[in-house]
Amino acid sequence: STELSCAPMAATASTSTAVHVLEPNHEPGTGSSAEAWRPLSCAGGGEENVLDLDSPWAAVAEAGSRLEEATAAGAGLRAEEEAGQDEIRDNLQRQEDELMALEAIYGDDLVVFESKAGLRYFQIYIRYDLQDGAEVCAKFSSDNEHAKDGCCLDDSREQHQDDEPDDFSYSCSFEHLPPLVLTCVFPRSYPSKDPPHFVVTAKWMDGPNVSRLCEMLDIIWAELPGQEVVYQWVEWIRSSSLPHLGFDSKITLGPDSPTHKGDKRAISRSLSLESVIPSMFSYSSRKCHQVFLEDLHMCMICLNQTKGSNFIRLPCEHLFCVKCMETLCKMHVKEGTLFQLICPDTKCTAPIPPYLLKRLLDEEEFERWDRLTLEKALDSMSDVVHCPRCAIGCLEDEDNNAQCPKCCFVFCSLCKDSRHPGKQCLTLEEKIRQRQATGKMSAREMVEGLMSIKELYNDARSCPKCRMTISKTEGCNKVVCISCGQAFCFLCGKAIIAGYAHFSRNCDLFAEKEKDTMDWRKRLEQLETGNRMRAQSQPVGSTVKCPKCRQKIYKGDDKYIFCWVCQATYCTMCGKQVQFTGMQSEHWGSPQCVGIKF
Repeated sequence: STELSCAPMAATASTSTAVHVLEPNHEPGTGSSAEAWRPLSCAGGGEENVLDLDSPWAAVAEAGSRLEEATAAGAGLRAEEEAGQDEIRDNLQRQEDELMALEAIYGDDLVVFESKAGLRYFQIYIRYDLQDGAEVCAKFSSDNEHAKDGCCLDDSREQHQDDEPDDFSYSCSFEHLPPLVLTCVFPRSYPSKDPPHFVVTAKWMDGPNVSRLCEMLDIIWAELPGQEVVYQWVEWIRSSSLPHLGFDSKITLGPDSPTHKGDKRAISRSLSLESVIPSMFSYSSRKCHQVFLEDLHMCMICLNQTKGSNFIRLPCEHLFCVKCMETLCKMHVKEGTLFQLICPDTKCTAPIPPYLLKRLLDEEEFERWDRLTLEKALDSMSDVVHCPRCAIGCLEDEDNNAQCPKCCFVFCSLCKDSRHPGKQCLTLEEKIRQRQATGKMSAREMVEGLMSIKELYNDARSCPKCRMTISKTEGCNKVVCISCGQAFCFLCGKAIIAGYAHFSRNCDLFAEKEKDTMDWRKRLEQLETGNRMRAQSQPVGSTVKCPKCRQKIYKGDDKYIFCWVCQATYCTMCGKQVQFTGMQSEHWGSPQCVGIKF
């Protein structure tokens, strides 16, 4: 008898096509575990996970064991003995040519072994081309406890009412079916006299169906005696095996039955449907992901086409390339516009999940995103305020007071000043006037501070949603809050849902803001320049004219003069009559002197 072993060897046929060389972890026949075979190398740039995905369905060791038994049974030995050396050499050459052709056609789906006796030994993974997926009907017997309990196979399962009362049926949709594996050994008498020894492995099919496939392969060989037949076998299985089994519209599996005593060349489903169906779902899902990684896709941001391995698939199923998504996320994190970290598709608002952000951002950027997210969450809480000294979040009490846990500063949460029970909060104008009255601020500094507040109030509005203050320097009056993304009208402060319909009624889209009749800074400079020129031409001790009666009077001060005729005091900067109620310096250079109204 001829001994068949699975020792690893390079393929006999010399070709540049990628061929997977496998090494067994134990001798064939010691078990049927598919994990007994592991890939050693993957030439031609193929990915090793291709075989890893198919390995649970290959049953390499079990197929090798059955082929070894078939070869040892003496099938075809007499024909080999009767064949002459010339015929054997011709068969070997034809086998080599056929294997080269199969390698060129099926590429990574062909796995080549070679036995110690020199017999060519290989496997072909046959994948079904499913245009619209496949519907699998799994039938469970009524005595199956799992079926009675409603075993969860798929959310789309349906119980068929037209089945027998004792059976439970569920329909499941698959985008990819596990491969059917054809394992072959070429005897020396092939193809002149005998067919190849083969085993058909379909770990998800029922036994009778796989046996029918084996019978059909025998019929194909009988119609093509003396010819190379493996290609015809593979193509018939790929294109016609499912219709041959009556699986045109629906693939029916089960119910579970005792071990099928059929063709020994058929390796079929040996586990229950409760185990096989989830495995089929897992295979289909992983295969879809693998196809996605290998296919070309177009990014709708940069319009470049590249492999799926360079894409990010968002939970909303929209696809964008990694480079564009990195740029988008980095930009919004840098600008603090976290509300715009959503799907870039124009009709989608699904947020980008944190696990993708961690992948797209570097460590420093992700920490900034985490910090800003926390800050915005705290800002959205009505009872959380920040300490004006160290910016630590604090809880305010019912009297609008808070104490910082870090610096222990007790402050008013409304004006951020020290706690002032029973007193109203001072406005900014009142604070500036108070500082000027105590001598901590000059008249000019007071004027500049008050004008700055006025300009700030003219160019700033509070967001109607999150109350953040927004400043507009230019552009139209439809503004978007950088904190929460709320669009609102800058003139009236009303929130705008979408579009520009709001500006067709009362508010103008590009209305100019009202301006003072004269810029206060230019006015102040002009008055001070004129005062210096008058001081030089009319120094202290000289004679000047009264601004009202034109009487010549003595100038005793650079800021104020007193007319004895009018019995009134006048300002040398603005020429207005001054009535003092306190210090004389309260008028000279004040907003009233400059001519500014608040």
